[in-house]
Amino acid sequence: MTHDRETIAAVAARIIVESELTDWSLARRKAVAELGLSAHGAPLPSDEAIIAEIKTYHALYSGDEWALQLRAQREVALEAMIELVRFNPVLTGPVAEGWAHAGSEIRIELTPESSKDVEYALLNLDVEFTPTQAKDGTELYEILDSDWPMRLVVRAPGRPPDPRHKTRLNGKMLQQLLSEMAAE
Repeated sequence: MTHDRETIAAVAARIIVESELTDWSLARRKAVAELGLSAHGAPLPSDEAIIAEIKTYHALYSGDEWALQLRAQREVALEAMIELVRFNPVLTGPVAEGWAHAGSEIRIELTPESSKDVEYALLNLDVEFTPTQAKDGTELYEILDSDWPMRLVVRAPGRPPDPRHKTRLNGKMLQQLLSEMAAE
């Protein structure tokens, strides 16, 4: 069972990276089907197991091209964070954690006094966006004119950050990370 779970995680990771998928449930189902396992009894891997396999995939197959893409995603994130500095932006998710693929969103959390302030700022910056709402009521802004998917997440002041995103980079931390990447 553990072997099947590890194998499913590895195949799902490959599918996610190669197809630039963001729907991990779909990637798990495709991996199960590709391996010829029973869809109902297959031991599905956790997100953490898939992330570990994505990191392994990048280390084995992606090389310099992936490192350049990750750097570019982080540079785009920093540009956005500079423009939105008054909302205390924090980069989270796969770009912050260092395992992003080309289809991974650049996820930036903001803490404005009002979500309308973010909308006005985006309008003033002439940025195309679509406002949406998460299941928990969190305001989201999908940025449409970026090279990579970008999502701005409005976190109400005093509300704790999403615990799924452990790595949280403010602008200075991201600048430092980019400097370190350039030195390598």
